[in-house]
Order: sequence, then C-alpha cells, then structure tokens
Amino acid sequence: MKKKLLPLLLALLLLLQGCSIPNLSDLFQAKPDPVNTQTQPEELPERWYDYGTRDYHGHVAIDVCDYSQMEYKRPDVDAMCKDFDALAEQAADTRDTQALLEGYYRLYDALTDFYTMQALADLRYCLNQNDEYYSAEYEYCCSAEPDVQQSLEALYKAFAAGRCRRALELEYFGDGFFDWYDDYEYYTNETVLALSRQEAELLVRYRSALEAPTVTVDGEERPYNELLQSGDWDMYYRVQQAYYEKYNPILGEIYVELVRVRKQIAAALGYERYDEYAYAADYSRTYTPQEADEFLAGIRSELAPVSEALAAQGEPMLSMVYIDPSEKNVRAIVSSAAKEMGGTIWEAYRFMDAYGLSDLTQAEEKTDISFVTYLYNWEAPFLTVDATGYEDDITSFAHEFGHFTDAYYNYNADEDLETSETYSQAMEYLALCRSDKLSDRQRDYLLRLKLEDTLNTFIEQAAYADFESRVYALPENELTVERINELYRELTGDYGFCDPDIEDPYYALGWIDVLHFFEMPFYVISYCISADTSLQVYEREVQKSGSGLDAYQRLLDRYYGVGVQQVMEDAGLEDPFAAGRLSKDADFLRKQLGLGK
Repeated sequence: MKKKLLPLLLALLLLLQGCSIPNLSDLFQAKPDPVNTQTQPEELPERWYDYGTRDYHGHVAIDVCDYSQMEYKRPDVDAMCKDFDALAEQAADTRDTQALLEGYYRLYDALTDFYTMQALADLRYCLNQNDEYYSAEYEYCCSAEPDVQQSLEALYKAFAAGRCRRALELEYFGDGFFDWYDDYEYYTNETVLALSRQEAELLVRYRSALEAPTVTVDGEERPYNELLQSGDWDMYYRVQQAYYEKYNPILGEIYVELVRVRKQIAAALGYERYDEYAYAADYSRTYTPQEADEFLAGIRSELAPVSEALAAQGEPMLSMVYIDPSEKNVRAIVSSAAKEMGGTIWEAYRFMDAYGLSDLTQAEEKTDISFVTYLYNWEAPFLTVDATGYEDDITSFAHEFGHFTDAYYNYNADEDLETSETYSQAMEYLALCRSDKLSDRQRDYLLRLKLEDTLNTFIEQAAYADFESRVYALPENELTVERINELYRELTGDYGFCDPDIEDPYYALGWIDVLHFFEMPFYVISYCISADTSLQVYEREVQKSGSGLDAYQRLLDRYYGVGVQQVMEDAGLEDPFAAGRLSKDADFLRKQLGLGK
C-alpha cells in the first residue's frame, strides 16, 4: 500500500502503522509536470522540484542521496505555526499580493520539511520498532500535526477574507479556489479540533498496544511473534487463540471509541453519516456509499459463486512448484520484469536500486506490513516489504513496486485510492508475465496464485467493507465490542470465510487484525474496485502481449484530481461500476482457473 493522507481532511489518521504523510500537491493545489521518461538517457535523471510553488526560484535541483544518508531533524513546529499566523494577519490588511505569495512559498518549504521528517521518523520506526528515538519523534510529529493543519487552514481562510483574494487566485491559486474556504472549517472548528486530538490519542494508544504483544501459554508470558515461529501447528493455534482472547478486548475498546469520535466529527461538520463524510472529505470519491453497496451486492451475486466453485475444486497439483524465495532471487525476478517492460518502469527501478530506497529484509523488529512512503525533501519514494521467506514475497515486492513507480513518475501527485491500488495490483500481474527469471511452470503457478488472490480480494474486502458499514450504523446502545464481534462472526459465515460448525476464535475476534478499520476507515472498498481494474489490465495482457503494459502506462499518464471512472476511461479500460462489469470478471476468472461455467 501507499502511505498518504487524502485531500481536505488531513486529520491525524495512521495508515498501516502510523500517521501518513499527505500529498503536498493536495495541500497547495499544485501539480508536477511528469517527466517523459520514455526518452530519458540510460543514466539516472536528476529529480527536480516542480510543484508550481517552487517556480519563483526556477527549477531547483534536489540533492538526491542514498537513503542511509538522509538526515532527520526535528521540525520546529512552534516557529512554523507562528509564521503561518503572522502571514494570516498580514493578509487581513495588505494589498501586496507578491509579498503574500513570497511568504506562502517560504511556508511551503517548511511544510514540505515537516511532512518529510514525519515520514522519515515513521519509516525508520517501522523498520525497527525497538528504536525508541524514532518512536518518540514520530509521536511528536503526529501530536503536532493538528496545530500545523489548524494554522494552514486559518491562513487559507485569511486569504479568502483578505483584500488580495482575487489577485491571489489569478496569480497562483486558480479561479474559485477560495470559495471552498468561505464555508469550510475543520481545524478552525474548535469542536472538531478537540475531537481530532482525541482521535490522534486513540491512534497512539492503538499503535502502542501493538508494539510488543505478548501472550501467556502454559503459564508463561512470552513474545507473541516468537511463539508463532515455533513450527508446531498445535502451538500456533494455541498462541493465536491466546492472542485474540487478550487483545480483542483491548483493541476492541479503542475501536469503539474511535467510531464514536469519528461519528461526532462527521456530525459536527454537518454530515448525517460518517461514511458520507469519509467518502467526500477523506477520499474525494466520485462514487457514493450507495453505489458502493450496489458494487458489493454484485460481488456477492457474481463472484461469490466463483469462490465457492474454486473451494470445491480443491488444490491443483501445480501447487508443488518450488521457487527460491531468497531476497536475492525475489529482487532478480522483479528487476528482470522491470527491465523488460522498460521506459518509466525500468527508470523507477533503477532509481530505487541506485539510492537504496527499498527494504526486503526479514526481521522481527520490522512492522508486519508492506508499504510505500514518500520523502519529499529528496523527491524519493521508499518501499518496504514485510518479507515472509516464501514465494509470496515476489508478488508483495511487485505490488509495492507498482506504488513506487507511480510515486516516482508522478511525484506522489494526487490520485484516488482505487487508481493507486490498480498500479500495485496490476504490477503484480505484469511482473509475473514479463520476468525472464521464472520458468513457464513457475510463472503459471504464480499467476494462478495471483488470480486466486484477486478472487479472494473481491470476497474478503467486500466482507470487510460490509462489516465496517454495519459497525458505523450501530445505535449507541449496541456499539460494544461484544456486538462488533457478533457482526464479524455473522459476516465471515455470510461471505463464506468459514464453516459455521467450526469453532475458531479468528472468525469472531480476528477483525482486530485489519489495520484499516483503526487507521483508515472506509478504505477497504477501494481494494474491491481495484481488483476489477487490475484484472482488466491482466486480461488485456492475456489477449495480446503488450496491450496490458500499454494500458498501465496510460494509467500512469493520468489527469490529476479525477476519479477512478475517468482515469479508467482515459486509459481505455471500462468503468468498474458499468453494468455487467463484475459478470465479465467472473467469466474471466472461471476461464483462467479452469472452473468452467
């Protein structure tokens, strides 16, 4: 997944294991000019700042360096907020548009640095959860963010109310930019600001609870991750059961409070339902919760039967294929695919490799998550994979490399989540199709696993989306951990996750493993939609070699600030919400998996 905050809200949400950095192009409403990488020479191109706000300097070259040389410095938040407030005061009286813009440009630099340092602290903590320094620094940045955002919002509202409003729009911001700030308030709403701080505190509690989990087995309390690696299946089951029994009440209570706080935030901002607020403010989606519900219904009617047919078929003999899962071989497989695809994709891989911008190591101290983050000061994405030592590390690496390629090529510019996840999921298919480090048998094996994974994504993430909607719809007197557990147990049965006769604590308590419920509410529907769009890319590659890759490149060359439907249309793909679209997915999956009609 790609670490980012989404437009407008910019609240203290944690994606994957902590606060995400926002797209600065969202904050400042400026977009980069993507480099035409198809014509770049073989040597690595320089990265340039080109967000519009830097144009008053001209193009200023970035001093790209190896990740190990990137220096963390704690941002001076107090000084930055004072500068924001001072510029807001100046905007109330002055008619000097250029003076306001010069001050704004300087603040852009400070904000860029703040989010870069927040991301760097987060990343280094995620790579080593035993690092107390970066844990504290990351918490500092997260705690400071509401103050930073309050000052930024107050500045925009001051610009909107000032004498230079129209001149600022004509000179830089664009026609009508400040109309939004005539009525909008988030961090300048004291009620919402207080609630957002409560939310931030709850997310810190959530993160702290997961830092070093322990369970008691046979009367001895031991590290949870250590016990999981015992190699004994009976021990594994007992450890899992002990974990859920201990942490479901702890994390469940945090989640209940998060739901309450978030519903209050939505109400304070004039929304009747939190999902409506999240779709509009958090994600700027171009489809509604009601349309999402229809999409989920289509998954149940069209794709659930395919999943049932696959389960009835059993595991094919192809599952006996062996692939070297070492980091060296995983890198070689994805590298050879990137080189064969060429152009933008190969350039991104070389950039990643040249500057040490990836981590595929297996280490107990790493967080159990794979993601890409973006370090603005160096115009550099960074990729980390929660390596397992199995062949699924190949697709995990390819998945995150899809995010990396987009962040590199588009300078981490604004995109909807569905498009973002299409880059990652489609790259898994393309990498498997294009690598010359796989035998035909290995390729067939991994492609089958990926097809099964796509089918599972449709079903599992639909269940998660349904579960989340039902939780937020619970009346206050039913918003309890016990009721949430009951809902999850019901839905795992409804969506075919489990046999109703099997007593397994996971099927009632295991929802606490889904980080998005805590950190990025109403995100998971994007996985369902991108499962369709990425499958469309692969289907084209199956029909004609190179056509899927062409579609992927057109996706990279997207317009910014438009929804998934428009992005897909521009790339020559179908709208995922089009009538009959999920039926086509079902037919293709049946054919590729050998399930017949």
